[in-house]
Amino acid sequence: MLLITRPEQKLEASVMAFRRAGIRTTGVAPLTIAFNQRQIQQCETRFGHSAPDVAIVTSTFAAAKITSEAYFRSETQWLAVGTSTADILRQAGVNVIVPEQQNSEGLLALPQLDGANCQQIVIIKGEGGRTTLPDTLRASGHKVEEYLFYSRKPLVHPIQTENWQWPVITGIVATSGEMAEQLFRIYDKQALCERPWLTVSNRIAEKLRAEGVGSIAVCDNASDIALIAWIKDNWE
Repeated sequence: MLLITRPEQKLEASVMAFRRAGIRTTGVAPLTIAFNQRQIQQCETRFGHSAPDVAIVTSTFAAAKITSEAYFRSETQWLAVGTSTADILRQAGVNVIVPEQQNSEGLLALPQLDGANCQQIVIIKGEGGRTTLPDTLRASGHKVEEYLFYSRKPLVHPIQTENWQWPVITGIVATSGEMAEQLFRIYDKQALCERPWLTVSNRIAEKLRAEGVGSIAVCDNASDIALIAWIKDNWE
């Protein structure tokens, strides 16, 4: 049985998606999502005054807020880190581009971010999220503004989909560094290090190796569909 980690708001849907695909799965949510209305309003004001050349959205939580607040402008070029994020924007009529490699490195390779140094870029993300993207863009001379739409709050009592025990867990799926860190905060380190992990970036894999995890695989896409496909190809 696989153990998948997701924020509270995504846990049930992800576990059900894996089970519908025929993968024995249980789940744990060590974090919940708390939105920052002040940052959201500041971003709305920014778009109201002058739309940026490019807006980058790095998560489904941020995308959902953008479409519900409805302050995007058509003249802005929208980029999304992954297909799940892009789908939410597209459902609201936003024309959005997704890189083939669905991570920060893939975004940076897009020609839309290879323009003049005066190009104005807005990044909409969560607190404590990706730093490679803004750091690299600023180093290239771009003008970058970041809006932190939400933060991840540790739960005192993690939410589990059922009362699973470690002997039945054959692998762990972690879609962010924060998720992995919380598992090491909550659970027995030996139990975590003994099992194979699937994660979504080399950066997270390096953190896991530093903790002592011996078997780590990387899927370049954090969507349930991509993770399920990888597991069926490699772990079944």
